[in-house]
Amino acid sequence: MNIEDSGIFRSIMKKYESNKDKVSSSLIKIKTVLATETKETSDMLDIYSKYVSGEKLDKKTIHQANQQFAELIKNVGFLGVFALPGGLLAIAFLVKLGKRLGIDILPKNFKD
Repeated sequence: MNIEDSGIFRSIMKKYESNKDKVSSSLIKIKTVLATETKETSDMLDIYSKYVSGEKLDKKTIHQANQQFAELIKNVGFLGVFALPGGLLAIAFLVKLGKRLGIDILPKNFKD
């Protein structure tokens, strides 16, 4: 390792140390969001399975399942756009365009 390499290494380590807490808290937040989405999607599937089997459900329960389905579709859409080259910029553009047109395209877990 030459002197220039050690300077680059120190620079990378300095950036890592300064952003370690931010990255860690972001990963914890993502983990929490994913756990919540998993639970809500599981509940949605249980409701739909009861509905399909002929069990009587109140409108509030069906509405809750439909809301979760809409959130699931939004999340899948964001994942698809994010996977594209320039996806992060496209998501920012789509959110801004949606606000301008009065369309809520941002999943609820990403609004805080």
